[in-house]
Amino acid sequence: MQRWLLIGGAALLLLFGIGLPTAYHLYKQGRPHPVWLPIPINPEAPFGQTDATIRYLTSNLSNRENLVRIGRELDLKNKWGMESDDEVADEIGSRLYVKRGEMDTPMGSVPAIHIGLRGTNRDREISYALVYALLNSLSPEVWNMLGIPPPKKP
Repeated sequence: MQRWLLIGGAALLLLFGIGLPTAYHLYKQGRPHPVWLPIPINPEAPFGQTDATIRYLTSNLSNRENLVRIGRELDLKNKWGMESDDEVADEIGSRLYVKRGEMDTPMGSVPAIHIGLRGTNRDREISYALVYALLNSLSPEVWNMLGIPPPKKP
């Protein structure tokens, strides 16, 4: 009888010592993890102009050829296990968002436009790379429209 208690105790120890932490880790990897980059805008800009800028950025960033090119550059077809580049572009387009928000600066909070992607903890590095690639794909006219210099490439 004592032998069975020892075996049962060892099984419970393995279940709670290995099984629960592994399940918790897998649970945390599937949680949402949005990634965004704020672009500061002029605080005195009219509300309608900001909305027009957001619509323009959304249409510019969700350009099909642009999404396919970025998907190929980052090799997302293999990383996500998808069949074609069109599926990758659809997935990027479904995760992409451009919205109004705020940005913390040393002088306080300023209005900003957030360009980001919805993803999970598991895809966090891919999401960061995607956001930077999308930001670098913007043309100089967009940066002039926003009134800020484009980011310098390393």
